[in-house]
Amino acid sequence: MFQNLKRKVDEKFKIPKLPKGPIGLDNLPISIGQNISVKNYHHFLDNNESSGYKFEYNDGEVSIVDMSLREHAATVSLLQRYFNLPNGNTIWNPTIDVSGDDFHFSPAGNGVRIAADIAVYPSMSYVPKPPTPGLGPPPSDIRGNPHARIMCEVASGQSAANWKNKCSLWMTQPYVRCVLGIKLYELRTTRDPQGRFNRRMKAKLWRQGMASQKWEFGTVQKRNNNPTGCVALGNPAYQVTIPISDLFYDPQIPGIYTPPITFPRPAFMYGNFTIDLYHIQQKVLEVQEE
Repeated sequence: MFQNLKRKVDEKFKIPKLPKGPIGLDNLPISIGQNISVKNYHHFLDNNESSGYKFEYNDGEVSIVDMSLREHAATVSLLQRYFNLPNGNTIWNPTIDVSGDDFHFSPAGNGVRIAADIAVYPSMSYVPKPPTPGLGPPPSDIRGNPHARIMCEVASGQSAANWKNKCSLWMTQPYVRCVLGIKLYELRTTRDPQGRFNRRMKAKLWRQGMASQKWEFGTVQKRNNNPTGCVALGNPAYQVTIPISDLFYDPQIPGIYTPPITFPRPAFMYGNFTIDLYHIQQKVLEVQEE
């Protein structure tokens, strides 16, 4: 009875509905609601945050664009550890705050809440909360905290075009200083020397005011089964370098916002986050679902 009542309420108020049965990667993207208001989409997100699906809202249509897989979760976890490295062993109130799935307002300005797989924030000891929560200036996340300066988007079932568009959307918010995207493509039929299915993987880094960079770092190349050069740790050609200083971007906005006096910048601010893509490649191969 409860399920029938819920279905009628959803239909009346146009709430998206999750599929009744399991869906596979081949089904993505899949539409789960049309003519949905932004308010009802947010209500849906509040009730389905931990569903294991990644949702997208586009002009009233709600779609599932990706789903939780072990290799996706493992990649996110590994990247989070990389961004936490400068914090050392600090547990409480670290200088760098690394979070997952934190909602921000879409840079499109349509009031829609969106989240990245990883959001990297500066500590509020160095970049305080904006005086007015929202799109700003300066912008905040939906809870009024300083806007994350670094975003990461990891895609497995999500299409390459959809993944790229999401990364590019983040970059239209100037306070997002860089976006790191990781795309995991389908398994190949060939295997590596350890007997694991070969796989193409791509990373792309967008930075404000700079040309984007990209890496083919899987075990095989884009259009064939020839190996890439990503075969060991420590190869600079397969390392992603992000200046830690990007994280503390907080400019004065004349007549609108003057950053308050804060503590001296941390010593490691002038170093880099250095992400070795071979680590990600090997972790994906280790846990991928065959």
